[in-house]
Amino acid sequence: MEDNLELYKGMFDKVEGLHEKVLKKFKLLGLNSYFDVLYNFPRTYEDRTNIKSIGEIRNEEFVLVKAMVIKAGMTTTSNRRKLFKAKISDGTGYMELTWFGMPYVKEYVVEGKEMLFIGLAKRGFGWQITNPEFKVLKDDEKVKAELLPIYALVHGVSQNDIRKYTKWVIINKIKELQENIPEEILKKYGIVDRQRAMRYIHFPKNEKELEEAKRRFAIEELLLLQFGILKSKYLLHKTHEIYTLNDNKNLVKKFLENLHFSLTSAQKRVITEVHKDLSGGKVVNRLIQGDVGSGKTIVAEVLLLYMVENGYQGVLMAPTEILAVQHYLSMVDELNNYGIRVEILTGSVKGKKRTELLARLKEGMIDILIGTHALIEDEVEFKKLGLIIIDEQHRFGVEQRRKLREKGNLANLLVMSATPIPRSLALSIYGDLDLSIIDELPPGRTPIRTKCIKDNIEKSKMYEFVRKKLKEGDQVYIVAPLIEESETLNVKSVEELFDELQENELREFRLGILHGKMSNVEKDEVMHSFKKGKLDVLVSTTVIEVGVNVPNATIMIINDAHRFGLSALHQLRGRVGRGSKKAYCFLVSSSTNDNSINRLEVLEKTNDGFVIAEEDLKFRKSGEIFGKRQSGISDLRFTDITTDVKTVKLVRDIALEYLENTDGVIKNKYLEIDIEKKFDEKKLKG
Repeated sequence: MEDNLELYKGMFDKVEGLHEKVLKKFKLLGLNSYFDVLYNFPRTYEDRTNIKSIGEIRNEEFVLVKAMVIKAGMTTTSNRRKLFKAKISDGTGYMELTWFGMPYVKEYVVEGKEMLFIGLAKRGFGWQITNPEFKVLKDDEKVKAELLPIYALVHGVSQNDIRKYTKWVIINKIKELQENIPEEILKKYGIVDRQRAMRYIHFPKNEKELEEAKRRFAIEELLLLQFGILKSKYLLHKTHEIYTLNDNKNLVKKFLENLHFSLTSAQKRVITEVHKDLSGGKVVNRLIQGDVGSGKTIVAEVLLLYMVENGYQGVLMAPTEILAVQHYLSMVDELNNYGIRVEILTGSVKGKKRTELLARLKEGMIDILIGTHALIEDEVEFKKLGLIIIDEQHRFGVEQRRKLREKGNLANLLVMSATPIPRSLALSIYGDLDLSIIDELPPGRTPIRTKCIKDNIEKSKMYEFVRKKLKEGDQVYIVAPLIEESETLNVKSVEELFDELQENELREFRLGILHGKMSNVEKDEVMHSFKKGKLDVLVSTTVIEVGVNVPNATIMIINDAHRFGLSALHQLRGRVGRGSKKAYCFLVSSSTNDNSINRLEVLEKTNDGFVIAEEDLKFRKSGEIFGKRQSGISDLRFTDITTDVKTVKLVRDIALEYLENTDGVIKNKYLEIDIEKKFDEKKLKG
């Protein structure tokens, strides 16, 4: 393994033709080892396989032109800027070439020479190329056809510098790059070997070689991701202590009988799925995914109650204090009659109260603990933690999930997300989790009518409608994207919008304001007033995305809607329509961008969160959605997991088959090294 690690740790040698200063600048590109250079793949390629005549050229086309220099010389612009111009011809037409700030060109581009010119051709007063590359052709010299790699650059490093060093590494170090895909997988799926693929990806002779390399590295990066995720799943089920449950259900039965509504068939199905795992002694590791208002919270309550009834503690972690408080108040209200001891732990719980709470928790005198990030602090200890539920999973990182889980001896884990994700994508990202989908809304939920507001006339009609509904006793949410006025963006801040509405369109009504910079006490007071009907309109930032339920709120207005992702808009829209009244959502946007308008119109057509998620992923990259929270997702180079569904499924099946055959053990040591590098690079540097 050591010889291989040298590839990861090796420092640059002196390379003929490359100055040491240039090599030092490579580090600014993240190139600290031979391995980094090999995996510094070209971002694109210049196709130098097809020489065109001037007469064949199309506008905005990258071309190679073999032509004679007719006229050439330096000239000075009106602002005294020096440039070099040349006129060329190949018999089919003429072209003008211009070089800015490159006086040395005059030494090479001289009248009467036949040369090769490469660059982006544009139509102006005739054909033009700015700052083209060039090559002087020797007598009868054939032009080399090639796909030239183009890399990311920093100041002081040229394309030729990177090409030269990459070629040096491939020639001198490629033999140290060992295969990281098991031999049987290479053969079965016809995947090109690693060393050949590395030569093909950097210096392909043709499109066929390039495509072979791209396919190989697409499979490789997905395999690393899937193995990294699935390996932990196998180890979890192999090493855990089996839970001993008495399978008591008396409290759960009473709780369900006393509900003032019936569970949907989807809710019942998910509860059954989790109960089956628990009662079978299997450690639960499951994602519960459901649309806004699908009733995930009641599912969580039932499962927490079940664990408590069987002698274990439960914990629910929410991303904000507002949502944590909502969960707490709801559970206290619903579980108090059953003798269940529920407490809340947030950043606001301090001093003596906090000390006492932690002591009771450790002694087992608290059955269910609800809280925020404060739950993962070292001083938080449980007596017998059996079930962890994480709400709004997408807001937490992998590390936070792990820290909370360590507080129980491999406690059962449920993560809930109200951000619908297409099933294939969910399996890719949360591959270590089993998947349950609540794909049914409770009866009585009416679809929210959504309309895009694109101009002042429509806006005026909207406020006329809003005033009418307010007089009928309905309540309204109005969302602004920012807290303070922005000097760079043409968007209204929440404070600016509040003042404007209070003075104009909604001056006869009671308005409240809510944003993240307010204290928790202030936020609670405002939201309580709104819920109790003491305020007609709540002007807010997106903090209401996970706010309290207000059944009387029937209208949602989202300003500058084009600045939000579709899934975020869908979440906000879900704050209304919680009661029996008809609900409305208005998406106000001044954008003239067709793409932005098309995105917003998706919400006019459907209330299905999973359909919206599919559409959202067409407009946005997966890394943009999941950010850095999901290790390994955002750095995929050759695969878009939102669209390459077949490849994702194939690789997942490959990984599963391999792990089943090896009992969860990765037998290829180089695969293990690269998984480690992908998920925890610090270990390699240690």
